Amino acid sequence: MEQYCAVVVTYFPDESCLENLEILCNRCDRLIIVDNTPMNGSYRFPKSQDTTVFKLGRNIGLAAGLNKGIEFGGRSGYENIFLFDQDSRQPARFFEDMLRFKSWADRLNKNFAFYVPDFYDRHSKSFATFPMLKPFTIKHRKCGQINSVPSDEALIAVTSGTLLKYSAYKRLGPLREDYFIDFIDNEYCLRAYKAGFKIAINCGVVLNHAIGRRSVRKWLGLTLKPNFHSPLRRYYIARNGVRTALDYGGLLPVYAGLIFCRLGHELLSVLLFEDRRIQKLKAMGRGVVHGFMGRMGPCPLTAMALDTSVKEG
Repeated sequence: MEQYCAVVVTYFPDESCLENLEILCNRCDRLIIVDNTPMNGSYRFPKSQDTTVFKLGRNIGLAAGLNKGIEFGGRSGYENIFLFDQDSRQPARFFEDMLRFKSWADRLNKNFAFYVPDFYDRHSKSFATFPMLKPFTIKHRKCGQINSVPSDEALIAVTSGTLLKYSAYKRLGPLREDYFIDFIDNEYCLRAYKAGFKIAINCGVVLNHAIGRRSVRKWLGLTLKPNFHSPLRRYYIARNGVRTALDYGGLLPVYAGLIFCRLGHELLSVLLFEDRRIQKLKAMGRGVVHGFMGRMGPCPLTAMALDTSVKEG
């Protein structure tokens, strides 16, 4: 089997996250942990010759943390690099099954940059939905509705669970660090599409994942999925969503429509079901304005920037 490493960016990891890292340490060829927790908390990270921990002492953002881990893995000689959120849980044979899938997929198509599993959101109790985008049409499909295996129809997939080829990363460049967090995966997948790469979906493997504290609610016949994200995360989602839509709307006009529909969904979710409505609405409004202005980087709003609940998934 091909050699591989796993990269996890941590931020105030709780006990269950640390236990998950111990499991990863025992399953991986090499585990790379980039800890974004300010002040370097005394966390019980795995101690092993096959584990490397970067304690940064400050939050440099998810994108920069992933780039640091990916580049270290690549320099260490790994072509196969897995990316995970700190609270994602892998089935026992996750790595073996994903690498076997990659080998098979590559025999069919050499243009894959990413290989992604299905995932199960343990909060909303729902499986992944993959956007199948063409310039002017969009379909959303779950694994049960995808015919071809491996499917190469999806243009966007979440970061956690992704198997990334380091050679593709070198061609595409690093994840956008000025996004800080949120929509990093969208932008990178669209960049890969623009460069002629594809995403391979492995419906035979399911990652146990969590997106915020997502739940499923009904309102006037609509299905809404409030995530209960903090105001800070609402800012980044709005800003980076608008920026990505503007940057790739010419390539895929339907994507811009998708993002503004999503922002409408987020707005309804906040208004109808979430707490701290005023704070979140202000954060979203400021995020939209900054997205149009191209004002990127860490959140410039002091009160929100100090909100440590950004550790959500």
